[in-house]
Amino acid sequence: MYDTIVIGAGLAGMMAAIGRAERGERVLVLAKGHGATHWSTGCIDLLAGGEDPWAAIAQVAVQNPQHPYALAGPRMIEDGINRLRAIAEAAGYPLVGSFTRNLLLPTALGALRPTAFAPATMIAGDARQLRDGRPTLIASFAELRDFFPPLIAANLRAQGIPAEAAQLTLPPTHHRHDISPVTLARLCDQPTFRAHLGEQLADLVRKGGYVRIGLPAILGLKHATEIVRDLQNRAGALIFEIPTLPVSVPGMRLYHLLEDAFLKLGGRIQLGGFVMRAEHIGDTLVAVFSEAAAREQRHTARRWVLATGGILGGGVRATPDGHLHETALDLPLQTPDGRAGWFAPRFLNAHGHPVFQTGVRVDQRLRPLDAAGRLVYENVQITGGALAGYDPIREGCLEGAAIATGWAAGQT
Repeated sequence: MYDTIVIGAGLAGMMAAIGRAERGERVLVLAKGHGATHWSTGCIDLLAGGEDPWAAIAQVAVQNPQHPYALAGPRMIEDGINRLRAIAEAAGYPLVGSFTRNLLLPTALGALRPTAFAPATMIAGDARQLRDGRPTLIASFAELRDFFPPLIAANLRAQGIPAEAAQLTLPPTHHRHDISPVTLARLCDQPTFRAHLGEQLADLVRKGGYVRIGLPAILGLKHATEIVRDLQNRAGALIFEIPTLPVSVPGMRLYHLLEDAFLKLGGRIQLGGFVMRAEHIGDTLVAVFSEAAAREQRHTARRWVLATGGILGGGVRATPDGHLHETALDLPLQTPDGRAGWFAPRFLNAHGHPVFQTGVRVDQRLRPLDAAGRLVYENVQITGGALAGYDPIREGCLEGAAIATGWAAGQT
């Protein structure tokens, strides 16, 4: 029997698991696959509204007592993010930023997106630096079809940033029909490929006089900081990464450094274990059953953390008869009444769509409650996107809320 089983391997689940393992517990992370890290930017968004995310968080917590930030509290928010930053720093992949001032980083469309903390590999792309009047180059390989430098450069110019675009070429031996960010990241881990890339970048800098170059976030899976430093020396210009469409290489890096930290603490991870149902005695969860090759596998623990995400993470699914269902433990959900109430009439509704606030209602200790406010399980805590009452994507707090509530579940 485990002391704690965490269901879900995203940021919330991994932070809860690390917190529990650091307290000396025997911990299992049980998940059907990787979490939202693999399709996120690899940055830590605290809150999108306003320049000062910490001030905005305080306001949100007052306005919505059921918001994850209100439930976790300022200490867990700060401690959780600082713990993650310490893990990243120890792994040689610093997360740079501030609780009180959002960075503005380019997206793969050339928009400027606010985020509180970003990998050091992206920091030279902060809009406050890009607007210094000196020329910036956006470059990529034509084979990476979801990253188009002319579009990014044009949209940056429309926002007052002098930017131009260039196309890079792959070595003849690396031509493939399908090139993904992960494929290129593995190539960037190879010194010969980096030398070829560095020569092209240096040539472009000599011709155009660029002081910085924006590249897709493909600069290695394991040693991105060193690779950026190497390419800067070769090119004679600052290098910054721009997040791509999924699969996200920076998100993969973030997951793997958390995975390494957890395993070093003696934890165990079991992926491919889709939790289908639960076994309980009264208000105590005793066991869960996951899919296995030819049978169900039974898992037991004293305490549990649910970190399966909401609708976007697959922790909540719609049934054919028009209901929303929590997939792992069949917990009661706080959700709009009837399918007609799931979506606002306008697709780009300023307040988002009610369905994305679907989740599990909890008490102050993050334990699940039913519609009448009664405790469902006394030894289960709910974290991240599985919580009700907020829209993490629209509010720009996906990572922050996951880390804060995950860390809180790992401490209490």
